[in-house]
Amino acid sequence: MKKVLFALLTIATITYSCKSTGTMAAIQPKNGIIELPAKGELRIWRNTLHPSFTVTLTNPADTQSCEVYKVTDNGNEKWISPSLIAGKSLIISVPANGHLFFKNFNDNVLTIEYKVED
Repeated sequence: MKKVLFALLTIATITYSCKSTGTMAAIQPKNGIIELPAKGELRIWRNTLHPSFTVTLTNPADTQSCEVYKVTDNGNEKWISPSLIAGKSLIISVPANGHLFFKNFNDNVLTIEYKVED
């Protein structure tokens, strides 16, 4: 009986230690502002262990837009269509351990507001 309990405890410990989804505590702060550099790129939540979650992106600019990509933990990029259009919001589901990749083709810095939903 002791051997069975020891084996179950060992399996549970190994399974728990191999878990790679992280927690939502890794995604801090839950809301804020992202500044995309002029004619530049930015990745957020890259190399962060976390479960999948939903984020709302809001572009308050009157004329500037940007491209947004979802990136999985193995590096596959998926363009979000339509991307973040001027004066609009976008709800995106970020995959577990994935991140978002932004491309700003504008000559000006673009400010994006975000809010993470638990």
